[in-house]
Amino acid sequence: MTCDRLFLADKVSAYFVTDAKQVVIIAEVNANPVADQVHICPNPIAMPPAREFLVAGTTSGGIHPDLVTRRRVSFAFASDLTPKSVLVYSAGIDSPVRQEVPVTTVASHAQLPPLDSNGHAPPPVGKPPNNPPPKPSDLIEVTGFSPTFSLEEAVQDALAQATAKLPAPPRNPDVGVSIDIKDISAGSGGNIRPGLHVRAVAR
Repeated sequence: MTCDRLFLADKVSAYFVTDAKQVVIIAEVNANPVADQVHICPNPIAMPPAREFLVAGTTSGGIHPDLVTRRRVSFAFASDLTPKSVLVYSAGIDSPVRQEVPVTTVASHAQLPPLDSNGHAPPPVGKPPNNPPPKPSDLIEVTGFSPTFSLEEAVQDALAQATAKLPAPPRNPDVGVSIDIKDISAGSGGNIRPGLHVRAVAR
């Protein structure tokens, strides 16, 4: 696992899972799904017994589609007791950001809150969300398609469909349209139309 640089991260939270005796750290990152590999890893230069971690990763070289998606990364480590907090470093505007993240408690991994239907991480346990998650009926699902198996073309098709399906009145031109990519698939042969499909949810 390599860590060439820090990545921007928010909604960082940490949980002590009592039945597994593990601390789980969760963060949201914005990254290119094609070029970026992002993870949480221990700070290699931290002095024991400090609990310090990095939201870091690598970006591969070459030409890639100009895409940014939101995803959740996590890391777990064994612990007999619940630590008061952990330190998490991520990228900032001019310098690394240092967050002291309080550790809350859950009974089992099954109680760790899942991503909501927009792919967002939940707030820490014990704190009510600022905004309720959208109802399934409020979500707009689109499927982009590229007959040439181009990821960029399929994403652009999904964005165009999302823009057309978002409710009236016309959107503020200063407010962008974004999609959360749920899965990517491709097929050819038989009676199906060959090409690349990108299934996404618009917001």
